[in-house]
Amino acid sequence: MARAKKKNLTKKRSSPAGRIAREQSTAPEPNRLLKVWRRVLERRLRTRLRAPVAVDIHDNTHTMLTFQRYRALWRLRLHHMFLAAPDEVIQALADFVRCGDSEASGLLDRYIERNKVFIRRVSPEQMRKRMRLEPMGQHHDLGRIFERLNLRYFDGRINAAITYGPAPRVTRPRKSIKMGSYSADSRVIRIHPALDQPVVPRYFVEWIVFHEMLHHVYRTRRGEDGRRCIHPPEFLEHERKFHDFARAQAWEAENLDLLLRARVSAQ
Repeated sequence: MARAKKKNLTKKRSSPAGRIAREQSTAPEPNRLLKVWRRVLERRLRTRLRAPVAVDIHDNTHTMLTFQRYRALWRLRLHHMFLAAPDEVIQALADFVRCGDSEASGLLDRYIERNKVFIRRVSPEQMRKRMRLEPMGQHHDLGRIFERLNLRYFDGRINAAITYGPAPRVTRPRKSIKMGSYSADSRVIRIHPALDQPVVPRYFVEWIVFHEMLHHVYRTRRGEDGRRCIHPPEFLEHERKFHDFARAQAWEAENLDLLLRARVSAQ
């Protein structure tokens, strides 16, 4: 008679490694923590703005904050340095968003300056690779203008790129126009496409390009009152050395309306 097989009743011991792994998997993930901090920031802003707030967190290298109003909703895009900002900075942020308060703007500038260590470092060359540079216009070649000015006034030392900026969306008559800009981060000069017209003389375009090239030499600094100084005295003195300075200024004074009325299509 065959003997019945006995079942092995010995209990298996579970390995502690598996249990520890399961416990560790419940730890908050970075994305979860980011969502929590973002929601806290939204509540802090909502109580100060007294309106619904939606916050997007980014890791940009240049623009630290932007905002728009969608009916009752405030939508803000903020650098992650604002996640743990103190109450006075959050209050300044709310004041700046609500009414463009100048004191709040200064406080925000100082906060960003103190926390710039958290801004990701990207070389100008890397930033320019992501951009679409279009220096050749229908009437004015910005690349050629830049090269000639660089040799004539700066001995070829200005290491920057130049392009026409994108065509702005205009639905109402302009009251002002920003004819040029310079980004110290990417070292890119942008010229308003309204200048690429046959009625705009070459010397005037040269003056605008020369002005932006000077921003590469004379960086923005803060004055004794703590405000940003974009055009220090030495900047303005150097600008007067442009060969057609007086004529370019006169042309702008006589033809500003022409530039304001310009309708520019996307290239």
